[in-house]
Amino acid sequence: MLRLDLHVHTRFSKDSSAPIPSVVERCQKARLGVVAITDHGNILGALEVRSVAPFPVIVGEEIKSTAGDIIGLFLREEVPEGLSALETVHRVKEQGGLVVAPHPFCRLRSTALGLRALEDILPFVDLIEGYNSHTVLPGDNARGVAFAEKHSLPMVACSDAHSALELGSTFTEVPEGEFDGTPEGLVRAVKAGRMVGKRPNPLLLLAPVYARLRKVLA
Repeated sequence: MLRLDLHVHTRFSKDSSAPIPSVVERCQKARLGVVAITDHGNILGALEVRSVAPFPVIVGEEIKSTAGDIIGLFLREEVPEGLSALETVHRVKEQGGLVVAPHPFCRLRSTALGLRALEDILPFVDLIEGYNSHTVLPGDNARGVAFAEKHSLPMVACSDAHSALELGSTFTEVPEGEFDGTPEGLVRAVKAGRMVGKRPNPLLLLAPVYARLRKVLA
């Protein structure tokens, strides 16, 4: 079986201080077979990790639309932030990429997509997070699962790691032969896989706050 984590941040995100070497090393120790680097508003971290990692790396970006966060995978260039949700997903699709709905219905994040926004972009959504390690309120992940099941959307479990130590506790496990490196192959593999979700040490969930403070005070 192949372990996928499709929502990982590096020091190129404003709320992460995770060094590239640490991310690569931890992915290897955690036996993650495929990782998507999805920094906020840029693909710089993804390109750097891809250039040094001995495992497949998907170039992604977590994009802040006017309706909330949207993840694009298999990108060739950055998608600007601040566009409408529909324009954002169109920009991803124009590159042949996949659209992922991250941490839907998370009540502690002002940038989480709500029901109306999800319904607006539904025809373009390829994957949805059924489990996100940073979604902490009871029931929020469950609402994402219910929405996915209602609309027959393939679900993934993602660490949303903002520090290297978070990697490896949450992933999507898929049959190794199903993923061929293409967007279509990824969707096919996820459909044949299963989610493995485990919340990391609560202190690690404070990594985004710590990283923001460090960057402000630097």
